[in-house]
Amino acid sequence: MRRFAMALAALAFAASLTGPVVAKPHDHMKGNSMSASGHMKSMCPPGKHWVKPYKRKNGMMVKGYCR
Repeated sequence: MRRFAMALAALAFAASLTGPVVAKPHDHMKGNSMSASGHMKSMCPPGKHWVKPYKRKNGMMVKGYCR
């Protein structure tokens, strides 16, 4: 029981360090799980463009990349 209480206290302490979570205006947008791809577009070097993640015919997922 004591170990459980210590773990719970440590978890509460760690949660207090993160601060409040504030929703951003674009959090309600559809497809938010792909929001990282928007940031990656700007990281492609000049002359290259961002290819979005896609699924191959065999079902394998391919992550987005610069081409």
